Amino acid sequence: MWRVTLKGVVAHRLRYALTALSVLLGVAFIAGTFVLTDTMNNAFNGLYTQIYQGTAAVVRATQPFAPPTNFASQRRLVDAGLATTVAKVPGVQAAAPDIEGYAQLVGKDGKTLGTVGNGAPTLGFGWTDVTALNPFRLLPGGQPPRGPGQVVIDKHSADVGGFTVGGKVRVLTKTSPGTYTITGIVTFGSADNLLGATIAGFDPVTAARVLGVPGKANAIDVEAAPGISADTLVTRIRGAIRTPGVEVVSGASVTAEGENAVHQDLSIIGDFLLAFGLIALFVGAFVIFNTFAMVVAQRQRELALLRAVGASRGQVVATVLGESAIIGLIASAAGVLAGLGLAVALRAGIAALGISLPGSGIIVSPRTVLFGMVVGTLVTVVSAIAPARRAATIPPVAALQDAAAEPLRPSTRRSARRLIVGAFGVVILSVGLFGHTGHSVQLVGIGAGAVFIGMAVLSTFAVRPVCRVLGVPLARSGTAGTLGERSALRNPSRTSATAAGLMVGVALVSMITIMASSLKASADSTITSALRADFVVATGTQAGGSGGLSPNLERSLAALPQVSTVTGIRSGVVKVFGTVTPVVAADPAKAAQLVNMGVTQGDLASMTPAGIAVSTQAASSQHLHLGSTVAVTYPTTGTKDYTVQVIYSVRDVAGDYTLPLAAAQANFPSSLDIAIMVKLAPGVTANAARPAINRVLAAYPNATLQDQDQYKASQTQQYNTLLNLVYVLLALAVLIALIGIANTLALSIYERTRELGLLRAVGATRGQLRSMVRAEALVISAFGALEGLVLGTFFGWAIVDSMGSLGVTQLTFPVPQLLIVTVLAALAGLLAAIAPSRRAAKLNILQAVTTE
Repeated sequence: MWRVTLKGVVAHRLRYALTALSVLLGVAFIAGTFVLTDTMNNAFNGLYTQIYQGTAAVVRATQPFAPPTNFASQRRLVDAGLATTVAKVPGVQAAAPDIEGYAQLVGKDGKTLGTVGNGAPTLGFGWTDVTALNPFRLLPGGQPPRGPGQVVIDKHSADVGGFTVGGKVRVLTKTSPGTYTITGIVTFGSADNLLGATIAGFDPVTAARVLGVPGKANAIDVEAAPGISADTLVTRIRGAIRTPGVEVVSGASVTAEGENAVHQDLSIIGDFLLAFGLIALFVGAFVIFNTFAMVVAQRQRELALLRAVGASRGQVVATVLGESAIIGLIASAAGVLAGLGLAVALRAGIAALGISLPGSGIIVSPRTVLFGMVVGTLVTVVSAIAPARRAATIPPVAALQDAAAEPLRPSTRRSARRLIVGAFGVVILSVGLFGHTGHSVQLVGIGAGAVFIGMAVLSTFAVRPVCRVLGVPLARSGTAGTLGERSALRNPSRTSATAAGLMVGVALVSMITIMASSLKASADSTITSALRADFVVATGTQAGGSGGLSPNLERSLAALPQVSTVTGIRSGVVKVFGTVTPVVAADPAKAAQLVNMGVTQGDLASMTPAGIAVSTQAASSQHLHLGSTVAVTYPTTGTKDYTVQVIYSVRDVAGDYTLPLAAAQANFPSSLDIAIMVKLAPGVTANAARPAINRVLAAYPNATLQDQDQYKASQTQQYNTLLNLVYVLLALAVLIALIGIANTLALSIYERTRELGLLRAVGATRGQLRSMVRAEALVISAFGALEGLVLGTFFGWAIVDSMGSLGVTQLTFPVPQLLIVTVLAALAGLLAAIAPSRRAAKLNILQAVTTE
């Protein structure tokens, strides 16, 4: 039977070609994602090991909890004088303070290098002369920074900005911007930089002043004397330093922490890309199912002959599944190889976002090959199970009959079973969206998949009435259009299965479009109702990010006669009621004039440094009221108690908890503002004030002055960027769906060879045959697009409704965009029909009419 199986694959290789391509594309995306993340992880593992190989121990402050990796350093500073104490411990070769902070380079064109918002970090460091403890390597011709006016910068920034040793560069820090002389160009280990970060290195005294706090350091790095192990040195230093809140860890532990942080950041990228690869394979499953269903029907006599010569039902099933396994293995292997090229393309795409990656060879792990091969083959085999079982039901007597297509009428029993699957999917989807189980993403994915399967089956019953309506314009266009419409109607099961892949793609695109529009509308509504400021000075820094604006800028703006009220907004990460959450802080009295937070209880302007403002949702879930005590744990200073003095309703302005500025000054590690709000003096117009404000901002290239409309546009732009990225990634699923349509048409033409030959014999032209096939494709794709629109609208509504607690208050259906997506998807069917229609038109009349 295996020889029969192999001969079956070879004999029908052209029929299976497009099926294999759909599997190949999905596996390639998955393999490319794994190769990309493994390559990056390997590069950073080697980089961290190289950088910290000389650091035996690190003395640093303890943390009550570890913030998420996407937040800037949240550890309390330690006394820099500890370096002197540590240096005296037996076995210590050298000890040096590690000083880090925000520093952003300004290019020669006056624009900042790097981005503090969504791109790579902007970092500043204090230089140390202890080679083993210095992560930087000076390139030939450079010198370390030795005075307050000197700096070294990373090679990547030097290349991008056109800087050379001896030149000048402006650097933004938490103090006023300064201009420094470049004394050297450095690499971060062997890499030009770290994840595309801009790097500025100062002498220790200058670094403490512009990056941190004089007399303080982020940590003390320690080099061991020859022959002293890291564990021995850690133990000795712990015995010599008994300062509360200070810990001693090995350099290996710090290396592991850095690698784990990078791995977590990269895993977010990997999981995001992997999801689209799995979606592509899911769409491919519909293509595989439909292909095998048609091929089994067309090979009815062949399979019946196997039964007639003694093959059992199980052997017939094994033959069909064996063919699917061979196709899956071949396509998956090709997909893994194609994934190598895709990984290079994905890496280039990430670099285009400003995240530069260390150069290293491509890493293909056994996990990548195994996962790609198993998933691709498994999807192929599972998708072929139903057609294989159907093949086993073919009676031996069918060997005496002509080949027939699969049943034209859907099986009621089979439809009922799959209806149950669809209903189960709706239940699981609802639990994932509204159940707060902790496994929402997984449940939503499983539920959505089940709903798609149920919809694909139920749509069989809608094919004839819906496609008749969709085919009306085609029928009016002539005989070819009428024949194409009837071809789509003749087998509802086939039409619905063919359209299912496109349904999934359009549904996901429609869902994402509705989500993005609702998010943008909610943000716009919130800003319109809550923002009382005339201007917002923004940087793009997210809550907890590493960059921001110097407090000096707020003071300079407040000194303008055109301005009445100015307040900076600061951010940090805390733990409240056991949950780690970002929070913002501002001067309450000023914030009351600039932001409408929908205060329901208390008075924001009267809030004291010991107070905290909470949202109505947090107050309800935690049973809080005015006068309640809220314990807030900072990663820097530990737990502090605050009294609830304000309860507000507009939580999407500041989240669930808002702190007074005094709390941020005492407990946040960063003294930078993520934004500054400005209210003009009475009688001063925006046009009159803008020039004066811009003159102040000229010294801060990272600051952008925005009025209310511009601020709303900038807040919604991030949704547009994400939306465009998702569209590009979902294009793979749509492409596979179009491959499915082309495959169905190609197999249908093979099945109808005699019919098409007879049409040519009675006078149909080649052009009419091409038009007929294209009309059939158009009806199928229009049906799938319409299904996708309906299902995508449902998913969009459900997801937006579930996001109400996150501040998404507006449900928006962008009708023009949805119609454009649907129409384009429908017309894409014409592209899928190009090759099959040409093949139909080229059929030899005599050979076609004599085909059995």
